[in-house]
Amino acid sequence: MATETLTEFPRSQRFESHVAFDNIPLGESTDYNPISFTLNYRHSGFQYRRRHRTFMVGVDDNSYSDHALQWLLDELVDDGDEIVCVRVIETQVRLTNKQYQEDAKNLMASIQEKNSLNRAISLVLEFAVGKLHNTFQHLISIYQPSMLIVGTKGRSLDGVQSFLVNRSSFSKYCLQYSPVPVVVVRPNEKREKKKAKRAHDPSRQSYVHMLLGQPHEADSENSSVYELEPNLTADEEAHRVAVAVGLPAAYDPTIKPIDPISLLKNYSRRQPAEVSKEALAIVNKGGLPAENKSPDREESESDSEGEFEATTGEELLRRQRLHSMELNEGAALRAEGRKIRSESADSDEDAPGGGAKT
Repeated sequence: MATETLTEFPRSQRFESHVAFDNIPLGESTDYNPISFTLNYRHSGFQYRRRHRTFMVGVDDNSYSDHALQWLLDELVDDGDEIVCVRVIETQVRLTNKQYQEDAKNLMASIQEKNSLNRAISLVLEFAVGKLHNTFQHLISIYQPSMLIVGTKGRSLDGVQSFLVNRSSFSKYCLQYSPVPVVVVRPNEKREKKKAKRAHDPSRQSYVHMLLGQPHEADSENSSVYELEPNLTADEEAHRVAVAVGLPAAYDPTIKPIDPISLLKNYSRRQPAEVSKEALAIVNKGGLPAENKSPDREESESDSEGEFEATTGEELLRRQRLHSMELNEGAALRAEGRKIRSESADSDEDAPGGGAKT
């Protein structure tokens, strides 16, 4: 439901009353029921959403408490959120006195009047009896709020005064011991006064002025620590990138392409070999001139001529035994050949004269 259509109704009729609980006459608290009188009101357009949030705020008779509640309604909540307002009375309440119920209803009416932006929200008032710190811790464990909002008087004392005054400060206690995030709201006049005082402080310096007056570590003797990369030229850096990525040679400026024209010029500049007059005379007569040998070549040939093969005594004995074995085998084969030939010749001679006598 759009919030514009709800402005036609009076503010007192925009919130609807729901179930209320009164545990004060019991005088004992449980894990889920504190000693309190609970009022529950919901806006006519209130609907639970997927991003439903619950905020808890402390309210009392002080002006800074009203300012914290007004800041919460104007700056933080949205349609579909729930606000749990906690009012703690540390004095004992008589069971026969029902004045606390009227006080709780009047306080709820004042809270509804602060909803000037007509937020479609749910309001829960816990009018509790007990110790302030224990009651808030108990209610935080029950509702599990997303954030706790508290007001402050705006004092900023130093030294012994801060220790004596802030020791009983509820906002400081919440900042130290609250299990959920805490927002401390200062009054506007206190905040503006403090801001103007800082602006007119001649000894106050900005961060830029602080840097101008102090040398930077990079300019000191330890400046080499800040040199994370060596100083490379553009071509060297491109070469390293090409090698790391695996790019072709065209992307590497350190690899220069081959110029065929320059190669041909260098080849044409070579001087021809010098020919002596004796060689020209021999060619004219139809002969071939002797090859000119360089000193290096002559030295290599002389070295090759002077080389000889070195053989050990064992190698020579082994070669002799092999040679004698080859000779013996050859002689045995020749003797066997002669024996076979002689046998075949004897058989041929006996064959014509043989036969039976009659």
